[in-house]
Amino acid sequence: MWVAHSHFVLFPFVDLDVPCSNMANVPSPANAYLAHLPQTRLPSLDFIYRLECSMSSDVQVVGRPSASSSSRIILPIAGGAVSGPRLSATILSVSGADWATSLPGESFMKLDARYTLQTDDGRFIYVKSKGIYHPESASQEPPTNVNQDQADWFTRLQFEANEGPYEWMNYVFGIGVLTMHQGKIVVDAYRLTNFPGREIRLPA
Repeated sequence: MWVAHSHFVLFPFVDLDVPCSNMANVPSPANAYLAHLPQTRLPSLDFIYRLECSMSSDVQVVGRPSASSSSRIILPIAGGAVSGPRLSATILSVSGADWATSLPGESFMKLDARYTLQTDDGRFIYVKSKGIYHPESASQEPPTNVNQDQADWFTRLQFEANEGPYEWMNYVFGIGVLTMHQGKIVVDAYRLTNFPGREIRLPA
């Protein structure tokens, strides 16, 4: 139900039963520095969805120019599935890729993925994802399984959706926590917020 309120329209973000990491009462470690400033707290994470995707074997290694230390690698996304309390969708086949860059002799990669979701009710959502992959130890061979104890693997998620049931996603500051299972990428998507479990505000 849409409820008018001042210059905004309130739209429920998640049901209160949806898991969230409520950090509303956890002081920020920043309070120990420049202590004359107002006290702050840690933000919370509201769960949005879990994504599983397959990467195409057609990896395109562009390489690096002579004046650069990084190498471009294009990793096409073959497809996948998304499931969450307010979103069920598939990743459109060959709708995007990860235009990653890597440093020579390192496993560290900067990620730059873009792809399209099609929801079960026929809507399209464009996803932009920029982040890092930094394993604890270097590996000469591509891994097939990566858990959270083995790498820092995070992305900043941005969504573009039309007006309607998914418009709230345009106003989400998204965080992706990545792992790999049997060669498939897994992304747990969260909304970073100061208001866990509460409504998102849309412009009127």
